[in-house]
Amino acid sequence: MAITTVADCKAFRNIGSDIVEHDDELERLIPAVQAWLEQECARAFDQATVTEYFDGDEWRSQLLVARPPIVSVTNLWDDPARVWATPLAATAYDVKDAAAGLIRLLDGRCFATGQRNIKLTYEGGYQTAPLDLQQAAIEMVWAAREKGLHNLIGVRSRSIADGNVQFVNLDWGSINLGPIIQKYSLRTGVA
Repeated sequence: MAITTVADCKAFRNIGSDIVEHDDELERLIPAVQAWLEQECARAFDQATVTEYFDGDEWRSQLLVARPPIVSVTNLWDDPARVWATPLAATAYDVKDAAAGLIRLLDGRCFATGQRNIKLTYEGGYQTAPLDLQQAAIEMVWAAREKGLHNLIGVRSRSIADGNVQFVNLDWGSINLGPIIQKYSLRTGVA
């Protein structure tokens, strides 16, 4: 599911649903903005079932997934031979922090050492993006549209008489993306 919708972008600017002149452009910009946000945050936001592999040499008793929040865990294996025949019992681990994407082994257990010997299949990501992330995406969509309007990137107005040109800020607009990117970023350095 996209991080925002054409309807939400239009509502932000009080554009009625019957006015469709911007729809194609907004439809094109929404996935571009989402891709940029996902790249900056080093993660995917959409909810999906994913399989990830981890090295037991790096992860001792807990895992940090790449697509939080964790909705559910299907199976977790710890198999140095990588046969994946028998998953760990569901009582051997728990989701310590679903929002952060943290799974831990219980009762003092540790993963076996090895490379790609831990396999995890889980449902993770957002079914609906958080409101602050949606709002950032909406404002970024409009900022991107304004940048490219009439191919005068960054130009607000131009005076023919005296040759005066006024430029707009070429940043992403009025929003401060730093805190949002930091809040949803997986570049934590935790292993």
